[in-house]
Amino acid sequence: MAPGWRDTLWLALFVAFAECQFDPSSFEPNHPGVNMFDDRIFSASSTFNYEDPSRIDEDIPIIIWWTERLFLDDGIKLLNCPDSVCYSTSDRTLIDDPRTRGFYFYGTDLDPEDMPLPRKPHHEWALYHEESPMNNYMLVHNAMLRLFNHTSTFRRESDYPLSSNALIGLDYLTERKPVPITEKNIARKEGLAPILYLQSHCNVASDRDRFVRDLMKHIDIDSLGQCLHNKDIPKELQDPVETMESPELYDLISKYKFHIAYENAICKDYMTEKLFRPLHVGSVPIYKGSNRIRDWLPNNKSAILIEDFSTTEELASFLKYLDENDDEYESYLSFKQTGINNTFLTDSIRKREWGLNEQGKPDSLVGFECHICRQLTRRHQRESLSSSYPYVSSLPEHMANSSHLSCPQPYPSVGEVEDLPNDDKWLQQMWIEDYWTGLDKAEALTEMLKNNETNPGSFMDYLMRADKMRFSP
Repeated sequence: MAPGWRDTLWLALFVAFAECQFDPSSFEPNHPGVNMFDDRIFSASSTFNYEDPSRIDEDIPIIIWWTERLFLDDGIKLLNCPDSVCYSTSDRTLIDDPRTRGFYFYGTDLDPEDMPLPRKPHHEWALYHEESPMNNYMLVHNAMLRLFNHTSTFRRESDYPLSSNALIGLDYLTERKPVPITEKNIARKEGLAPILYLQSHCNVASDRDRFVRDLMKHIDIDSLGQCLHNKDIPKELQDPVETMESPELYDLISKYKFHIAYENAICKDYMTEKLFRPLHVGSVPIYKGSNRIRDWLPNNKSAILIEDFSTTEELASFLKYLDENDDEYESYLSFKQTGINNTFLTDSIRKREWGLNEQGKPDSLVGFECHICRQLTRRHQRESLSSSYPYVSSLPEHMANSSHLSCPQPYPSVGEVEDLPNDDKWLQQMWIEDYWTGLDKAEALTEMLKNNETNPGSFMDYLMRADKMRFSP
């Protein structure tokens, strides 16, 4: 047979296998494919562990959780996915094992002084980061992002996006009825402010406290948290960790007409429960965070966007108008009755591969593990074909870029940074310096990889050089 015929056949067979469609039902316990590898495996992420690495199948890739906080098992775990199988572990001694193909990193815990070096050509890096960009500003720069082969972040452009990670489902937005406007008006007459501010993480990168302090000059705000505290929260709700999702807290928030939903960092698609919780209870969010937030709202009139107002005084004037005009105020809660008409939101939630306690879908972490397993398996299979049949090319390299996570530099929420006094509390947090130091760290790590560095402990030497280069004339 002619080589061209074999080439066509092998490519067809490979593509048919590797490009098979993802089947969410494969995560369901009764799916016929779930037990095809071992009768002790019953889900996408098996709890069956292998204590001895020598016992594992040589043809199955190993993926190491280098930042091990999210790996809750011991030994080596068989990751049994709908269309691929991998071993997952936090055992760093397997770094040089030829079966090791990938490394998971949890963004908040990623430490440039503790990386799997040297990085071998077949080692693929995968970033999982659904938390605030201010947790690790090294990750928001292209110099760092381009080092990863795969990403799962809050940005919709990432390989396995988690933009809606804070939204349980569509019903969450509409299932709870708002407090009647008559009751809210009675509460107002009894001394309740129209606006609630509930934060205990102060002087964060977004500088929200400064904005709220300025807004307080023009309209009453009850601040029940530690930040700008002016009113006590009920004692039973004082532990923010224990009560964050409690019915009693929801009842408290629902009494207010407005709720300040100001994220701790400003970045595209970064949004948290600060937005979705007031939507759930029926308190209109006063929002600042992602400049794409309209894509994620129930309709085009369900939140008040701070970016639409040039000053806090202008915003306060509009809020007072809504406070005094019931029909206009209630129009911001109309989605509770008419439902969600934002097709981008509904399509995004229904089509996302992962879920939050949704039958037939893995959680986002397991889903991302399987996404990486699938990609590594495809590449490994293609490499095996290429080694036997030179005319079968390897898969092209896949790398992340700035669109997968990049965020702008922090800036004061009111005024200019050069006008701030030296003792300004936000300025003393050094968010701007932290942001640019993150770039230096990313460039230092890049140089380590270029030099095929084997010693992670030499990072500080590279960092000092990167810092000098940035400030050199």
